[in-house]
Amino acid sequence: MRQKVLLGTLVVLVLIVGWVYLAPSGGDEGGPPPALGRAAAGVVDAETGVAVGPRPLPAGGAVPAGGAVPATNSAQSQTVVTLRLAALTRTVPGFTSGRDPWRFVEPPPPPPPVPKKPSAAELRAMQEAEAARQRLLDEQRRLAAIEAAKPKPPPFTWAYLGNFGPPRKRIAVFADGQRVWNARQGETLENKFIVAQIGYESVDIRFVGFPDVPAERLAVKH
Repeated sequence: MRQKVLLGTLVVLVLIVGWVYLAPSGGDEGGPPPALGRAAAGVVDAETGVAVGPRPLPAGGAVPAGGAVPATNSAQSQTVVTLRLAALTRTVPGFTSGRDPWRFVEPPPPPPPVPKKPSAAELRAMQEAEAARQRLLDEQRRLAAIEAAKPKPPPFTWAYLGNFGPPRKRIAVFADGQRVWNARQGETLENKFIVAQIGYESVDIRFVGFPDVPAERLAVKH
């Protein structure tokens, strides 16, 4: 008996469902026209992707401009949802474009090599070389100071004008701009300079009191 009741209830439910979905519409307030398909059955929000429910369409099945469907005076009141077209073209946050394969990019230079830290033996060798260099500089300064402290002969500023006379008894001629001196080889001028040797176009002058100082050779001033 119980099985018969359940079977009868199932048959009734099948008949009701078939009548709801297969029965023809009786007016403008019926189900959506077949031509509209899912567009009238429901709308999906462009930002969230969640269905917001069915929207009743106006008479004639035309959709108003802008994507908004006005609500009707049916028993089930629907909320008007505007289709946001700008949300369809917005850029995803954090998107970065890749490298242009048609554009040549100079690779960055390699990093400079890391200097090698010297070992203890290398540091000791460097210190010894620096100490030797300092000793050499100190010795050079000491010798330069000794040389600077030595007395220097007076500079010979006279001009050599030439010579005359026989080869064995030549006489050299000098001038300082105001006076003229004639001297043979071996004679002294102003007790400062010695005519050491007279050549054809030159003369060697030494200095009184400075035998170790090398002679200064003067050419004929033309």
